[in-house]
Amino acid sequence: MSSILKVDTIQDQNGNLIISKDSGGGGFEGTYFSSSSPKTFTVTVAAKTAASPYFNVGSSLGYYVDGVQTPIIELKGNDTGKPYYYKFDQSDASNDGHPLRFYNNVSKTTQYTTGVTTSGTPGNAGAHTTIAVDSTTPNVLYYQCSNHGNMGNFINHNSTHLNSGVFLKMPTADGTSGQAITTNGSGVLSFATVEETKPTVANVSQTIAPSSATTINITGTGFTGIPRVEFIKTDGGITNANTVSLSSATSLSVNVTLATGNYYVRVELDSGLAARSTNAIITASADPTFSTAAGSIGSVGAGETVNLSVSASSDSSVTITETTSVLTSNANTPAATMNLSLASNGAITGTAPSPTSAQTYNFTLRATDAEAQTVDRAFSITVTVGLSNGGQFN
Repeated sequence: MSSILKVDTIQDQNGNLIISKDSGGGGFEGTYFSSSSPKTFTVTVAAKTAASPYFNVGSSLGYYVDGVQTPIIELKGNDTGKPYYYKFDQSDASNDGHPLRFYNNVSKTTQYTTGVTTSGTPGNAGAHTTIAVDSTTPNVLYYQCSNHGNMGNFINHNSTHLNSGVFLKMPTADGTSGQAITTNGSGVLSFATVEETKPTVANVSQTIAPSSATTINITGTGFTGIPRVEFIKTDGGITNANTVSLSSATSLSVNVTLATGNYYVRVELDSGLAARSTNAIITASADPTFSTAAGSIGSVGAGETVNLSVSASSDSSVTITETTSVLTSNANTPAATMNLSLASNGAITGTAPSPTSAQTYNFTLRATDAEAQTVDRAFSITVTVGLSNGGQFN
């Protein structure tokens, strides 16, 4: 059973006064306002104050209904074939030039005329506008001046809750513990069991270049709308994504610029539900680079001690290996291989092979950093042979 409010006026959450009952304070529940005996509201016009919801919007003047500035007006009348009549009396001289009419929206693009009658000229005795309200009347109508903007407010009928023009029909039965109020999309509320579906972020590791805007795909489940995506560095720093677009419920396309480091990924939906990757899945790291120029790194005499090196660096530790089978292989020494040692720091040591004539050995080395990023470079070493075939001739 609906509650009956036993007061003259109430306020919505924005502070707008709501005229909902007759001046006697007992309400008009059970009172029928016929065409011959309508409920009458006295309308006057005066300057708006800061209390008006449309202060400094549209006209500087506003309607005062029964002495209340631009109120929200709640009317009864949801019976089929039995309209309730409401008369807006504009006899007061202040109404001159301000005819009150009804509209489907505050911008007055469509005037509502069903069941509406007017009489006289506003500002003169007997001037009024009357509306008949029944089950076919829109739940929300706006009473406004046909000549000026934002002088009035809106009318609601057959509603027990007001919220800035959004009208909701409350549940007809109590819910159970743990249930929430849901809507059918048309303002009808009911109790239902709601299960929150949180998103997840898959632990798929990726490495990107630092200090450069890069687009990556974040995979997971339960993605909706345009989520907020944060990259949380292992030292606690947070970087927000530049842009986010929803590819599907399991994929986000995210553009981000990150400083060097390792990052967790946090995804927060519009609903506030959020998830974070369990591991730091995004690494911002530059590729390693060789500081030793490509090409020859030196010459040694046949059979002499070799002590050469190459260098590479990155924003993490670097290991240098050979991708060919020349420098460190003994499969065909001295004809095609050198059988030398290559340390992970790029040091090349051992004893030079002894070919029958001077020979240049070409090989490729690879620098690999801690993020498994690699770069290759081609090098060569020349072995010289003296007259005695025993070493370099000086």
